Amino acid sequence: MARLDEIADGIYRISSFLRAPVPDGGITFNQYLIVDEEPLLWHTGSRGIFSETLEAVRKVLDPARLRYISWSHWESDESGALNEFLQVAPNAEPVCGLVGAVVNVGDFSSRPPRVVNDDEVLVLGRRRLRFLVTPHVPHNWDAILAFEETEGILLASDLFTHFGDPPPVAEGDVVGPSLAADAFLRREWRTTYYPVGPHTAPTFDRLEALRPRVAACMHGAAFAGDVVRALRELRQELYRGLQT
Repeated sequence: MARLDEIADGIYRISSFLRAPVPDGGITFNQYLIVDEEPLLWHTGSRGIFSETLEAVRKVLDPARLRYISWSHWESDESGALNEFLQVAPNAEPVCGLVGAVVNVGDFSSRPPRVVNDDEVLVLGRRRLRFLVTPHVPHNWDAILAFEETEGILLASDLFTHFGDPPPVAEGDVVGPSLAADAFLRREWRTTYYPVGPHTAPTFDRLEALRPRVAACMHGAAFAGDVVRALRELRQELYRGLQT
């Protein structure tokens, strides 16, 4: 059963912990529900956890009320249950960037996507959600991120990924555990979820300029410490890693 926690006024973290052969015994998969006149679900979760995610949404509102469904990049944990949610939410629109729409969503989705441009604001009611096109941050060329301006919450996707089943909100070190998780994957899977390229520094500049109060992570606790400092430290460590 998914865990449901209100991390800010009208913003809910829906978390499923899945056991896996990784440090701390597994990893959380987090969806975020923003309740407003036009509710939005950020991440659908995979099809395998659709039932428990839907049940968690239902505890807050009738899923048929969902107006928008969005995510960062095309992976099963981010958007795998898109069509399942569209089936129960007849007025919901998928929301993604242009690359995502052309390469994936336009073919996969049972309903045409709404394409958002860089820096476009989606007004949900009293809340404003600003979208940023962020290629390869955290990864994948179709990546976007979103910033809820009212509460100052960065919908951070895989940024600051860390293993285990932590509390819903934490303020301690998030960069160290995230780098440790990436080091494990580099060692065991021979890959990284933090690619560094020409888009990395400009994107981190933009994220820091938002001065987010909370980073709502896909994997791990929502981070409510010094998010700007954590973004700077993460960037520094990623570039330091290129030199080793």
